[in-house]
Amino acid sequence: MPTDSPMLNYIFDIHSTLNKHQHHRDNRWGPHFEGESQNVTAQAGATVILDCKISLLQGKTVSWIKRHDDGEKMTLLTYGQQTYTGDTRYSVEFQYPDNWRLKILNVNSSDEGQYECQISTHPPMTIYINLHINAPSVQIVDALGDQLRDKYYEADSTIELLCVVRHMAMQVQYSVVQWLHGNRILNYDTTRGGISVKTDLMDVGANSTLSIAKVGPADSGNYTCVLTTMPDQPATVHVHVLNGESLAELHHGAANIITNNIVHIIILLLFIFINNCLIRLR
Repeated sequence: MPTDSPMLNYIFDIHSTLNKHQHHRDNRWGPHFEGESQNVTAQAGATVILDCKISLLQGKTVSWIKRHDDGEKMTLLTYGQQTYTGDTRYSVEFQYPDNWRLKILNVNSSDEGQYECQISTHPPMTIYINLHINAPSVQIVDALGDQLRDKYYEADSTIELLCVVRHMAMQVQYSVVQWLHGNRILNYDTTRGGISVKTDLMDVGANSTLSIAKVGPADSGNYTCVLTTMPDQPATVHVHVLNGESLAELHHGAANIITNNIVHIIILLLFIFINNCLIRLR
């Protein structure tokens, strides 16, 4: 199995098909795993610990490897207590007396996949852990939790927008919810006044509320909620501040338009019906 690492080639020079399915030896007097292969699910941004408990190691070496999507290429992450990957988020933490734990900081979708904990026996003994990362979501929603695209406000009223972040472990040192009006960040804006951002952090995400008092036409435009760690997944709503028109008038006008359209459709259908009747009478 070709790899980019001579050390990895040495460790896995004998990796038979039989060994892929046989993780435990019958001989309990030699090294053996205390756990089974498992599936682990984590939130993006969280710190993940993958356990690998081994009894009677007897001087053998423990390695952590990650398999890539094609299932053939592998990356050596740790060998013994040394880290071989250039990604500093990965490290091995030995927990006395027998747990060789792989620690991954600030996980993201690229960390998803199959991890192998191996013992340097001949052939190597392996246990598998499949890591799944929940895809984070960012949405600006209404009071019912439905996603917003447009929002209307009367002049001198207060804008209140709710941004809901889910499937994301919100750790302050890693990710912050930012609000923008156009390209201007509002979280720390002191030029306009009347702007408030309140963010409640949770284990699975965050709820962030933007409030802007006494709005006018200049406050119309696109408002965006974005995570600093996921700038490519923003949520945007277009805010319309009515100039001299109330929401009731807006709704009334929209109702009139709908009514007029319905009347036109009825007249058209009636005309088609009468025309068909005249054709049949001929």
